[in-house]
Amino acid sequence: MAVTALVVCEVTRQRLGDDGLAELAACLWAVDCQSCGRLLGEAPPIVWVDDLDVVAVATLHHQRCRWPAWNDSGTVMVGPDQYTTFVARMVLLPVVRDGSGVEAWPLMVVNPGLECVHLHRAPGGRWYVGQNDGLAQAGLVRPGPELRLGVPVSGLVARVTDSSVAVVLQLPPFTVYEAPADERLLDQARALGGALIAVTPTLNPGDFAYSDLLVALGDPLTLAGWAGLHGTIRQPHRRFRLLTEIYVLHWNSEHLFVGRLIRRAPMRLTPERARSWAERVIRPGQGESLVWQPVREDCPDEGWQAGDPSSLRQHVLRRHADGWKLVLAYGQASGTRAETDNEAKAWAAETLRLQGGISGVTWQPGPSTPGSATFYGIA
Repeated sequence: MAVTALVVCEVTRQRLGDDGLAELAACLWAVDCQSCGRLLGEAPPIVWVDDLDVVAVATLHHQRCRWPAWNDSGTVMVGPDQYTTFVARMVLLPVVRDGSGVEAWPLMVVNPGLECVHLHRAPGGRWYVGQNDGLAQAGLVRPGPELRLGVPVSGLVARVTDSSVAVVLQLPPFTVYEAPADERLLDQARALGGALIAVTPTLNPGDFAYSDLLVALGDPLTLAGWAGLHGTIRQPHRRFRLLTEIYVLHWNSEHLFVGRLIRRAPMRLTPERARSWAERVIRPGQGESLVWQPVREDCPDEGWQAGDPSSLRQHVLRRHADGWKLVLAYGQASGTRAETDNEAKAWAAETLRLQGGISGVTWQPGPSTPGSATFYGIA
């Protein structure tokens, strides 16, 4: 999992702020020291930042190898990619085709640097975690309407071997990402003429659950594109959409709630910082604070809810065993409406159908809060 503690200098702390530092920690993994190349170990790593004016690069190091600093001297003090660990993994991703059925498409999930992330400077001077600008220049976009599955982007090309899939960026430094693949993945890549690639700093592709992948595909830090096989003819655009939405059912003997998962945050955030993070997700770029109220007055630590005046939508923020979850509410009910999991699921299914036109949700148990049960659903 991502690092739980970082050693930073005061300049870094001021330029990122508490929220920015939490986001930075969630996008870094303590694997190899970027000074000596050896394992970082258990001690909290230090963060060294090379400031390149508009963009900066934050890297992890042993405390014995380097001191925490924000280097704005104009001279890069950390060799580019010398010891950086990148991880790529091939998976099959469910994709809906023209509303007529679900197909499994090959997806390469890539984290280009477990110990290294890019920082961008906002107009107000605050810095935040961002993607490498070269990925956008290669044609990668955020998963959504702009992502055209099956249509190759100009800056990527894929190759299939007997046991792996490789994706090559056609821009300097011409990075090659290669991942092992079984016969089913290889056959699908050949049949479809390529593979989807998703590049994100929010996951370690070597260790994640399917629900983590769905959340990452909806994260603003993730960029994706279709890599056509070398030598294939460009195919006409076909209509597909990714199955990337997760629904959350949370219930106990006195309260029922169902909604759509928006974002997750590390569990180590304090309640105050978690609410600040949630406000930035709900209303990005707007300074007006939301009014948070406890979900249950008799149990204020269970979670908070807030209405967005601009959209009239209700959001709920809860702290689960695996982190903070921000959920867009579809329905809530108080009182004894359900006594079993099946009754709660039936209530959630009816609420989703009436409020969002959503049906066919499959529920799986997830980490829960004390005295309540939580289920995650995929339509």
